[in-house]
Amino acid sequence: MKHGTKRLAAAAMGLVLAIGTMTGCGNSGGKGEVTQNGNETLFTYDGVDVPLKKAWIYGKMTAAQYEASYSSYFGDNFWTMDMGTDDEGNAQTFEDYAKEQIIARIKQIIVLNNHAEEAGASLSEDEEKQCEEYAEAFAKDESGAEILAECGADKDDMTEIYEENALAAKVQEYMVKDTDTNVSDDEARETTISRVVFATTTTDDEGNTVDMSDEEKAQVLSTAQAALAKLQSGTDIADIAKEQNYTNTSETFAAGESEEGEAFEKLLATMKDGDITQEVQECDNGYVIARLDAYTDADATESNRQSIISERQQTKFSEVYDGWTKDLEAEWNYDEDVNQELWAELVLHTEESTATEAATETAPAQTATAAGAADTTAASTETTTAAGAADTTAASTETTTAAGAADTAASTEAAAATSAAGEAQ
Repeated sequence: MKHGTKRLAAAAMGLVLAIGTMTGCGNSGGKGEVTQNGNETLFTYDGVDVPLKKAWIYGKMTAAQYEASYSSYFGDNFWTMDMGTDDEGNAQTFEDYAKEQIIARIKQIIVLNNHAEEAGASLSEDEEKQCEEYAEAFAKDESGAEILAECGADKDDMTEIYEENALAAKVQEYMVKDTDTNVSDDEARETTISRVVFATTTTDDEGNTVDMSDEEKAQVLSTAQAALAKLQSGTDIADIAKEQNYTNTSETFAAGESEEGEAFEKLLATMKDGDITQEVQECDNGYVIARLDAYTDADATESNRQSIISERQQTKFSEVYDGWTKDLEAEWNYDEDVNQELWAELVLHTEESTATEAATETAPAQTATAAGAADTTAASTETTTAAGAADTTAASTETTTAAGAADTAASTEAAAATSAAGEAQ
């Protein structure tokens, strides 16, 4: 549960911190409705003082998006969900984890901005103007204005946030510029099959998986052979699957990842698209009959190719970032270096969580200025930093200053939440 939920939360930071022009956040998240200490220093990192109001803005946007996205997956009380322990061994709730990640995100922005000169990165006049326009739109929006009023921030503070994130995105591109983006077809290949699995295991009353007896397996094999004969005679595999009460017919996988195992993958390599297995195959998950739909699924393969490139970029980013922050992190302690009494003024959850409106864009339809679309903190091994995957030219109406667009789409988040939900419950 804990690891799956943390992966989900880390990925989600890309979406919830994609402040850009996203407004309309309902109650703006949380019950910490106002602070008189917005200008007080919350923490200092790499020579930069961070006021509470900046972290407050990030926090409120985070809370609103989490509530809009995850209450349906984890329930209204997901903020208090157990997230295991932090680096110091202290128990963490979902809210504790989110607040620590917010600080980590701001630290990252500071470091990247401090290395902008090394990276040769700067914002053009058009990009600065666009950041000002986004800040103005945020300040005019009802929810945006509410957030700013809560912590004593204004349009200039929002402009600074946009500019810092836009510049950080450019530095991220510099950090991964030497990444090898050549991925062979063999490495990227995704294969799609349609199959029916005839299980040779059962589940006992305690939920344990138990192998069938030899006699029971023989009966299952006989059933599979009869089904294969029907498939070879022209019966659609979907109909056969329905007869067997088998629903997960389609499978797409990369090399070494088939549920049926290595031997089965080697068999597929000898077949042509559209071929049907000539014999029932005894595989890792039972007896299997299958049709090879596409040995190289074009769309899935290209998607996997981009994922591999993103993973390489992530690794490269981490190497550079860790080098930049090694000494800083050796001296950093979240509990001690962040003014916890001040930080406690921001509470992300409500006693009775209320549904918040999904974030909407008020700028041109295809514009998104994600405030660093990936949660690429050096402290997390679950970093997502597909830097360079987005167009960071702010002058374009299709701009995305997301240094790593991999996990920013809401549909991607929904899919991640679905896969992690079982672990998180």
